[in-house]
Amino acid sequence: MCAHILPKELQWLNILEPFRKEIRAYAGGRLKLHKYFHHLNSSQAFALNLFFPFFEAHRPESRFLIAALGLSGEAADWAPEYVVDREEGTNVDVAWRDKNQAWIFCEVKLTEQEFGRAAGEERHHLKLRNKYVPFLPDHCASELLESAAFFGSYQILRNVWLAARDPGTRVLFLMPKQNEVLWEPLHKVLSCLAPGLRARINAVSIEQVLEQLSGDDRLTPQMRWYVSQLAEKYALPAA
Repeated sequence: MCAHILPKELQWLNILEPFRKEIRAYAGGRLKLHKYFHHLNSSQAFALNLFFPFFEAHRPESRFLIAALGLSGEAADWAPEYVVDREEGTNVDVAWRDKNQAWIFCEVKLTEQEFGRAAGEERHHLKLRNKYVPFLPDHCASELLESAAFFGSYQILRNVWLAARDPGTRVLFLMPKQNEVLWEPLHKVLSCLAPGLRARINAVSIEQVLEQLSGDDRLTPQMRWYVSQLAEKYALPAA
């Protein structure tokens, strides 16, 4: 057994103990766990470990996590693995609405080596023509809408589309600072967006978020201690 992989029957040990029972009860019957949830580098497990305590168990403190993410407000409600448009099918890792009912959609990465691509099957071409193109031409460089470019950056651009279709929506990419293979293609796409849309799409590092939370003395002692547990598990040491 590899050191970073738990036995499948012990997969819930991947959730930090202080909220393990609550997260397991919340997820039961509501979430489909990813195939590799038992891997210590599971981004789904990380998202639950980070967001559930702030957005569900201690919701008044959600504003502190949101501030650490570079945004503002407080979570009125939230949903992990949220499907915005059932016909289109994009699955958002974490979604929440603020008090003004504006949506924020968060894409979470951990050790993945690339964003998802599309093979360019007919169903992808149909969605490009019928779903994405109607919203994107005024918001991005035309070359991004060419099939090869679009399908090569499919996961990134599907998230961009979520922001383009609703002027009140924001999109957030949350990734480790040192996972450089993700930052370069993301910045390349974001540099091709119109300023108005680009301003509603944020990219922030996991290390930065945890560092800001660690120093936020507005957190209750319980949550400050919990953030230290998150940092121990997920904050990569500086290179």
